[in-house]
Amino acid sequence: MLTRTILMLATLAVMAPQVPDAREAMRLGRSQDDALYSAFSKGYHLTPSTPVANAEIITEFRRSVLIVREHMQRGEMGFTDHELDNEMKPHRGLVTFIVEVNLHPLNTYTRMPPYEMYVSLGSGVPPLAAPEIRRDPVYALGGPGAALLGVRLEATFPRDKIAAGPAPELIVTNESADVLWRARIDLTRYR
Repeated sequence: MLTRTILMLATLAVMAPQVPDAREAMRLGRSQDDALYSAFSKGYHLTPSTPVANAEIITEFRRSVLIVREHMQRGEMGFTDHELDNEMKPHRGLVTFIVEVNLHPLNTYTRMPPYEMYVSLGSGVPPLAAPEIRRDPVYALGGPGAALLGVRLEATFPRDKIAAGPAPELIVTNESADVLWRARIDLTRYR
Protein backbone atom coordinates (compact mmCIF):
# COMPACT_ATOMS: atom_id res chain seq x y z
CA MET A 1 0.00 0.00 0.00
CA LEU A 2 2.82 2.40 0.88
CA THR A 3 4.56 1.60 -2.43
CA ARG A 4 1.36 2.33 -4.37
CA THR A 5 0.99 5.70 -2.57
CA ILE A 6 4.61 6.62 -3.28
CA LEU A 7 4.20 5.72 -6.97
CA MET A 8 1.01 7.76 -7.19
CA LEU A 9 2.68 10.80 -5.59
CA ALA A 10 5.70 10.44 -7.89
CA THR A 11 3.42 10.27 -10.94
CA LEU A 12 1.51 13.36 -9.83
CA ALA A 13 4.78 15.23 -9.24
CA VAL A 14 5.98 14.41 -12.77
CA MET A 15 2.63 15.43 -14.27
CA ALA A 16 2.37 18.67 -12.28
CA PRO A 17 3.08 21.77 -14.33
CA GLN A 18 6.53 23.27 -13.82
CA VAL A 19 5.56 26.73 -15.06
CA PRO A 20 5.02 29.05 -12.10
CA ASP A 21 1.38 30.11 -12.00
CA ALA A 22 0.56 27.87 -14.99
CA ARG A 23 -3.16 27.84 -14.21
CA GLU A 24 -3.26 31.65 -14.11
CA ALA A 25 -1.29 31.82 -17.38
CA MET A 26 -3.75 29.38 -18.97
CA ARG A 27 -6.71 31.45 -17.72
CA LEU A 28 -5.30 34.75 -19.03
CA GLY A 29 -4.16 33.26 -22.34
CA ARG A 30 -7.57 31.70 -22.96
CA SER A 31 -9.52 34.78 -21.93
CA GLN A 32 -11.95 36.18 -24.49
CA ASP A 33 -12.07 39.45 -22.53
CA ASP A 34 -9.98 41.80 -24.68
CA ALA A 35 -10.03 44.54 -22.02
CA LEU A 36 -8.59 42.14 -19.42
CA TYR A 37 -5.88 40.92 -21.79
CA SER A 38 -5.06 44.49 -22.87
CA ALA A 39 -4.75 45.64 -19.24
CA PHE A 40 -2.51 42.66 -18.47
CA SER A 41 -0.25 43.42 -21.46
CA LYS A 42 -0.10 47.14 -20.70
CA GLY A 43 1.44 46.34 -17.32
CA TYR A 44 4.52 44.99 -19.12
CA HIS A 45 5.24 48.16 -21.11
CA LEU A 46 8.15 50.38 -20.18
CA THR A 47 7.81 54.16 -20.43
CA PRO A 48 8.92 55.24 -23.90
CA SER A 49 10.35 58.63 -24.77
CA THR A 50 11.63 60.04 -28.05
CA PRO A 51 12.98 58.34 -30.12
CA VAL A 52 11.56 55.12 -28.60
CA ALA A 53 7.99 54.52 -29.73
CA ASN A 54 7.37 51.35 -27.73
CA ALA A 55 9.22 49.24 -25.15
CA GLU A 56 8.09 46.11 -23.38
CA ILE A 57 9.33 43.30 -21.18
CA ILE A 58 8.50 39.63 -21.56
CA THR A 59 8.97 37.70 -18.33
CA GLU A 60 8.50 33.93 -17.99
CA PHE A 61 4.92 34.42 -16.81
CA ARG A 62 4.04 36.79 -19.65
CA ARG A 63 5.67 34.44 -22.17
CA SER A 64 3.48 31.63 -20.79
CA VAL A 65 0.38 33.75 -21.35
CA LEU A 66 1.54 34.68 -24.87
CA ILE A 67 2.15 31.02 -25.76
CA VAL A 68 -1.30 29.99 -24.50
CA ARG A 69 -2.93 32.88 -26.37
CA GLU A 70 -1.15 31.93 -29.60
CA HIS A 71 -2.44 28.36 -29.33
CA MET A 72 -5.96 29.59 -28.60
CA GLN A 73 -5.88 31.90 -31.64
CA ARG A 74 -4.95 28.89 -33.78
CA GLY A 75 -7.99 27.06 -32.39
CA GLU A 76 -6.01 24.61 -30.25
CA MET A 77 -8.46 24.49 -27.35
CA GLY A 78 -6.92 21.32 -25.88
CA PHE A 79 -3.52 22.93 -25.18
CA THR A 80 -2.46 21.66 -21.74
CA ASP A 81 -0.30 22.71 -18.79
CA HIS A 82 2.13 19.94 -19.72
CA GLU A 83 2.48 21.23 -23.28
CA LEU A 84 2.99 24.75 -21.93
CA ASP A 85 5.72 23.45 -19.65
CA ASN A 86 7.50 21.87 -22.65
CA GLU A 87 7.29 25.06 -24.71
CA MET A 88 8.62 27.14 -21.80
CA LYS A 89 11.79 25.08 -21.25
CA PRO A 90 14.02 27.21 -23.53
CA HIS A 91 12.76 30.40 -21.82
CA ARG A 92 13.35 29.46 -18.18
CA GLY A 93 15.20 32.12 -16.20
CA LEU A 94 15.17 34.59 -19.08
CA VAL A 95 13.70 38.04 -19.65
CA THR A 96 13.22 39.50 -23.14
CA PHE A 97 13.04 43.19 -24.00
CA ILE A 98 11.50 44.52 -27.21
CA VAL A 99 12.13 48.16 -28.13
CA GLU A 100 10.96 49.97 -31.24
CA VAL A 101 13.10 53.01 -32.05
CA ASN A 102 11.86 55.66 -34.48
CA LEU A 103 14.39 57.10 -36.92
CA HIS A 104 14.47 60.78 -37.80
CA PRO A 105 11.84 61.37 -40.53
CA LEU A 106 14.52 62.82 -42.84
CA ASN A 107 16.97 59.95 -42.30
CA THR A 108 19.07 58.86 -45.25
CA TYR A 109 19.71 55.28 -44.16
CA THR A 110 19.87 52.81 -47.04
CA ARG A 111 20.31 49.94 -44.56
CA MET A 112 19.09 49.45 -41.04
CA PRO A 113 21.42 51.19 -38.56
CA PRO A 114 23.28 48.89 -36.13
CA TYR A 115 21.61 50.07 -32.92
CA GLU A 116 22.54 48.23 -29.75
CA MET A 117 20.67 47.29 -26.59
CA TYR A 118 22.21 46.17 -23.30
CA VAL A 119 21.54 46.22 -19.56
CA SER A 120 23.59 48.53 -17.36
CA LEU A 121 23.68 46.92 -13.93
CA GLY A 122 24.89 49.99 -12.03
CA SER A 123 28.09 51.89 -11.37
CA GLY A 124 31.18 49.77 -10.91
CA VAL A 125 29.52 46.70 -12.44
CA PRO A 126 30.17 45.65 -16.05
CA PRO A 127 27.14 45.92 -18.35
CA LEU A 128 25.22 42.84 -19.39
CA ALA A 129 25.26 42.13 -23.12
CA ALA A 130 22.74 39.90 -24.82
CA PRO A 131 24.18 36.88 -26.64
CA GLU A 132 22.18 38.02 -29.65
CA ILE A 133 20.15 41.08 -30.61
CA ARG A 134 17.46 40.66 -33.20
CA ARG A 135 17.11 43.77 -35.36
CA ASP A 136 14.11 44.18 -37.66
CA PRO A 137 13.49 47.16 -39.92
CA VAL A 138 10.24 49.13 -39.62
CA TYR A 139 9.17 50.43 -43.02
CA ALA A 140 6.60 52.95 -44.16
CA LEU A 141 3.59 51.50 -45.95
CA GLY A 142 4.76 49.31 -48.77
CA GLY A 143 7.39 47.29 -46.94
CA PRO A 144 10.97 46.78 -48.12
CA GLY A 145 11.96 49.42 -50.64
CA ALA A 146 9.81 52.01 -48.86
CA ALA A 147 11.19 54.56 -46.41
CA LEU A 148 12.87 53.12 -43.31
CA LEU A 149 10.96 54.50 -40.30
CA GLY A 150 12.52 52.65 -37.41
CA VAL A 151 14.30 49.67 -35.92
CA ARG A 152 12.76 46.98 -33.72
CA LEU A 153 15.28 45.51 -31.27
CA GLU A 154 14.74 42.29 -29.33
CA ALA A 155 17.20 40.84 -26.83
CA THR A 156 17.06 38.23 -24.08
CA PHE A 157 19.00 38.33 -20.80
CA PRO A 158 19.30 36.08 -17.71
CA ARG A 159 16.80 37.31 -15.13
CA ASP A 160 19.00 36.51 -12.13
CA LYS A 161 21.88 38.68 -13.43
CA ILE A 162 19.55 41.64 -13.92
CA ALA A 163 17.99 41.13 -10.49
CA ALA A 164 21.46 41.01 -8.88
CA GLY A 165 22.43 44.41 -10.31
CA PRO A 166 22.31 47.34 -7.88
CA ALA A 167 20.56 49.69 -10.37
CA PRO A 168 19.72 47.90 -13.63
CA GLU A 169 18.71 49.97 -16.66
CA LEU A 170 17.88 48.98 -20.22
CA ILE A 171 20.02 51.07 -22.59
CA VAL A 172 19.62 51.65 -26.35
CA THR A 173 22.50 53.21 -28.27
CA ASN A 174 22.95 54.34 -31.86
CA GLU A 175 25.75 53.42 -34.26
CA SER A 176 28.00 56.05 -32.61
CA ALA A 177 27.41 54.53 -29.14
CA ASP A 178 25.36 57.59 -28.09
CA VAL A 179 22.66 56.69 -25.56
CA LEU A 180 19.27 57.19 -27.23
CA TRP A 181 17.09 55.91 -24.41
CA ARG A 182 17.31 54.31 -21.00
CA ALA A 183 14.74 52.84 -18.64
CA ARG A 184 15.08 51.64 -15.07
CA ILE A 185 14.34 47.91 -14.70
CA ASP A 186 12.58 46.77 -11.54
CA LEU A 187 11.86 43.07 -12.03
CA THR A 188 9.96 42.90 -8.73
CA ARG A 189 7.09 44.75 -10.51
CA TYR A 190 6.52 41.88 -12.94
CA ARG A 191 5.31 38.34 -12.60
